[in-house]
Amino acid sequence: MPFKFSRPRRIRTGSDFQYVYEQGQLYKDEFFRIFYVHKNMSEPGRLGISVSKKLGKAHVRNRLKRLLRETFRLHPELTAGFDLIVQPRPMILPLENAQVCERFLQALRALATRPLG
Repeated sequence: MPFKFSRPRRIRTGSDFQYVYEQGQLYKDEFFRIFYVHKNMSEPGRLGISVSKKLGKAHVRNRLKRLLRETFRLHPELTAGFDLIVQPRPMILPLENAQVCERFLQALRALATRPLG
C-alpha cells in the first residue's frame, strides 16, 4: 500500500465539491456529516474534507484532516466507488486520535452497507 494520499484519491475542484453536494446523499451522525455519491465500484474512492473554523484553531482543524485522510487511505475496501465530502461536527473535539479514527471507520462501514440509490 502506498504511503501517499495521491491526487486521484482527492476531491479538489470546486465543481467536484458542488456536484457531490447537489447530487449526493447525506449521512450524518453525532460526529460527522458526510455527503456521498456512488460511482463505479471498481474505481478508488475520493475524499474531500470541509472543516469549519467553528471547530477551533488551524492546528486543531489540520489534526482532524490528517486523521480523516489517513483513515480513508488505510481502508480502500470501504471507500471504493464513493466520492465523499466529510464535515466533522463539534462533538468530535474532545475525542482522542484513535477514537476519531474509529468513529470515522464506523461511519464508513455504515455507508458501505447502505443500498445503492
